[in-house]
Amino acid sequence: MEFLKNILSRIDVPLFIIYGIMGFGSVYIASFIRARIDMSFWAELFVCILIISPFYFLVRIAKKKYFTN
Repeated sequence: MEFLKNILSRIDVPLFIIYGIMGFGSVYIASFIRARIDMSFWAELFVCILIISPFYFLVRIAKKKYFTN
């Protein structure tokens, strides 16, 4: 039980919530792209790396800038 409390105390709640929302949005965007364009697996992976992944990086930067303790 102490192990679980230790893990839960280290979770950054605002970032956890934002990443959860972005995760659902990423799934929607990926399915939208997949429905519109017939691409190979590697092309889809490349699109996700170029479009979706930078959003997660920008959220971390914005969180550090605007949600400082």
